[in-house]
Amino acid sequence: MEELPSPVVLHILSRLPDPSDLAWCRLTSTSLRALTYQVPSLSFLCESADGRRGSFKPRVAGALSGILSLRSLSLSVRVDRAAEEEEDDVDDADDLHLTATRFLATWVPAAGGRGLGSLAISDYWVQSCWRKSDALSLISLHCGNLQDLMVKNAWLSVDGLRPMLKLTTLTLEFIRLDDENLDKVNECFPSLEVLNLIGVGGLKEPKIHLPRLKVCQWTVSNFPLSLTIHAPNLIKLQLKCVEPKTLVLETPLLSTLDLKTKKLGGIVNEGGLHNLKSVRLESPYLRSLVELFVSNESVNSLELEVTEGIELEDILETVTNMDLVSAFPNMENLKLESRAWLNLGRSFIRRGIGREPNWRNLKQLKVHLPPSEFEITYVSSVLNLCAPFCKVILLIHGDASFATRRNIISRCTSSFPEVLWKWGVWKEAHER
Repeated sequence: MEELPSPVVLHILSRLPDPSDLAWCRLTSTSLRALTYQVPSLSFLCESADGRRGSFKPRVAGALSGILSLRSLSLSVRVDRAAEEEEDDVDDADDLHLTATRFLATWVPAAGGRGLGSLAISDYWVQSCWRKSDALSLISLHCGNLQDLMVKNAWLSVDGLRPMLKLTTLTLEFIRLDDENLDKVNECFPSLEVLNLIGVGGLKEPKIHLPRLKVCQWTVSNFPLSLTIHAPNLIKLQLKCVEPKTLVLETPLLSTLDLKTKKLGGIVNEGGLHNLKSVRLESPYLRSLVELFVSNESVNSLELEVTEGIELEDILETVTNMDLVSAFPNMENLKLESRAWLNLGRSFIRRGIGREPNWRNLKQLKVHLPPSEFEITYVSSVLNLCAPFCKVILLIHGDASFATRRNIISRCTSSFPEVLWKWGVWKEAHER
């Protein structure tokens, strides 16, 4: 390896998953030893079932000692799920408690002071869930140049948290956070452009108030009565929540909204959502959610789904064509997931087409056909609303037999020869 160019060697060293590997390289030769102290990026991983796990934290601290050019660091624990099922929910040991203040104090002051720009720590939940950590305070004290911070699987205190003016990306995932209204997050991370709050518990009436925020992914794990987002530069929002009474959106530049909720009492937006272009809605009460969007003329792309977990027969309300046209009169692209397709189709069967308005601007319709028996009447009802030359993409469920797929294609193309058809296959775990 000594014969390789230095940049290549540094790249190899940065990909070593075990801190012991870096230590061994330091014993190999003088030249290689020198390069181990110049590595710009490290990503250390410990398996929860590793027999050497008890020495992981000391090995990490030893490997990081003396590195002068570290810009990016990732520490994580990979959990053996089979072994975890046999253990208790709480582990009294702390050998893999990566957000432990004592462990962080062994390397954060030195690494942070040398210009660390990116830090990711994925803790071991059964050890960290009952131990409150001052990790944020320590990191904010010593890592003034940090731009990207990710912490996962921990209980975090905000006591002593200092402003981090250079931090632009923050990810907190499966975190118990002692900041019930997000006051400290707003105060100490004013430069955030990307915020990911995924499964963050401990919130009561959270309010995001970040003037530079552009992208936000927020999965609310508990049941706050209201959610507020004040972000004048926010462009993209992905929000998953349960049943808040009020969602306050002070986001005049919002362009993309992905909203999944059980039920939402109302949306408050004094300035309107005049820049909204793309909307995805998912709920067991889809019609009630659609009705909250009154005449959003700027929206040109719409995606709908009915949340799983409730039998479609038990859903009393069905979203109608009138609901869609009233809320999104100028939609050009419509995507219907399988349960939303059935929900809309049933409204046609119950109500009939009548004189309902057409989707005059629709250029593309994409449907995930459910694995149930194919209903050509659903297709007929929907296509009668489409504008001429609308492109229709039908994705057939992957479990359907070849004969079933051939039958669907034959019936659609023969019944509507003027339609520009495109075909595909989908599974439940399809990516959006």
